[in-house]
Amino acid sequence: MTTRPYRNLPALIALLTIALPAAADSVPGWEPGLTIVPYGWLAGMKGKIGTNSADLDPGGDLGLPRRVDVIVDDELEEIGFMFFGEWRGERWHAFFDSVWANVAQDGDIRFGNILPGTAVRAGIDGNVYQLAVGYRLFGGAAGSMSLYGGARYYDLLAEAEFQGGLLPGGATASASQSWTDGVIGARWGYRINDTWQGLVLTDVGIGESDLSWQVFATIAWRFNEWGAVAGGYRYLALDYETADYKADLSLQGPAIGLSIRF
Repeated sequence: MTTRPYRNLPALIALLTIALPAAADSVPGWEPGLTIVPYGWLAGMKGKIGTNSADLDPGGDLGLPRRVDVIVDDELEEIGFMFFGEWRGERWHAFFDSVWANVAQDGDIRFGNILPGTAVRAGIDGNVYQLAVGYRLFGGAAGSMSLYGGARYYDLLAEAEFQGGLLPGGATASASQSWTDGVIGARWGYRINDTWQGLVLTDVGIGESDLSWQVFATIAWRFNEWGAVAGGYRYLALDYETADYKADLSLQGPAIGLSIRF
């Protein structure tokens, strides 16, 4: 009798077609649906901010550079806001992430020998938006991992206020810039138990920036089937520079929000 090694192939394909979606449904923390999370963010910044110096010349032909840079040190003292929304299918997911921050801190003038005795306070005010689409690579009883790609858009005003020294009346210099980076990253979710769950997003952006990257880690306590309190920490680094503008800094700090699942 002739052997037919492929006679069970249709049955095997049918079995896999049934089994794979069932396995996807069993991944905790990846229930298909929509989640939205508004956050409050206690943000600080560290790095360098540069603005156009055209409004800073007190006279006397000091020969100021076209751009004056200010160095700021990290202080968690300003409130910002974030919003995170995610749709999840069986394997695919898409999310929108927005950050608003208005962070101002005392700084040191990089060209302090040009403006001796002048105090400065520098800040960043604006929004960062990110849109991405991802695919879940695997998931099990404890957690899941996905890769995603998308774009991050920055719209940021850099501002520096000067007082004293050669500027006794004070002066303000500012510059606004918008730019976009392509982003690739990973999302990892971990189910600690029926009540507690962790989530980590990390990605790298390149394009108009020299480099940008972020890590956003949260842990959520679920108090019922639709709601959870989420707390965590976000670190966002960016490096962008033109002749009149510089933002080579990190925005970071703890956040707390309410996660609502539909």
